[in-house]
Amino acid sequence: MDGHFAFDPALAAQVAQRLDALAARLETDLAQTRKQLTVVPAAVDDVSKRATKTFNAVSAQYQQAYGNGVRELRKLAATLRSQSTTVRSTEARHADHFTKLTGQA
Repeated sequence: MDGHFAFDPALAAQVAQRLDALAARLETDLAQTRKQLTVVPAAVDDVSKRATKTFNAVSAQYQQAYGNGVRELRKLAATLRSQSTTVRSTEARHADHFTKLTGQA
């Protein structure tokens, strides 16, 4: 199929729904495990405090990156929905123009 492009708006809309569902599931999973990602010092000594600070900093970076990934999935789903809508309306408009040109109803 050299030089051909195919886009299935219905399939793209289904994929968008699945991406949204995946993003929601990931978001829920992170919310449920957020407490477990926080470390408390094992003792009052400086080493324990420093280790806790480091672990919690890494946890915060992880959670931020995780959240960014969820947002990207949602953006991708929104783009697919938008493209599906655009393709459908363009195809309908072209079909309408073709019908008018051929005089067929």
